[in-house]
Amino acid sequence: MYVSGEIQMVPIGPDVSFTKYIAKVKTIIEDSGLQHTMHDSGTNFQGEYALVSRVVEECMQSVLDNGAPRVICYLKLGTRTDKDYATELSAAEKVKRYLEEAK
Repeated sequence: MYVSGEIQMVPIGPDVSFTKYIAKVKTIIEDSGLQHTMHDSGTNFQGEYALVSRVVEECMQSVLDNGAPRVICYLKLGTRTDKDYATELSAAEKVKRYLEEAK
C-alpha cells in the first residue's frame, strides 16, 4: 500500500538541542529512498507502507541510541485509491502551479 504522511520526532531528555538527533533521522530517511521534504516541524514523505514502518522504527531507535532516554513520534498517514500517489503532483506543487496560472 502506498501512503503519504508526515513524521515528527521529539527527543525527550537533558539536551536542549535536537540537532544531533534530527540529523541522524534525516540521514535515515534519505538513505531509505522515501520521497520526502523536511521542514521546521517535521518531514513529509511518500512511499510503500512497509518501508515507512521500517523507517519509523529505525528513526525512533536512532534517537534512543544517540542518548535520548525517550522519544515521542507523531505520525500521520493517509492513502487513497482514486489517484496514484507515485505519479500525482503533491498538493504543494498543485497550489504553486495554480497560483502561477492565476497571475
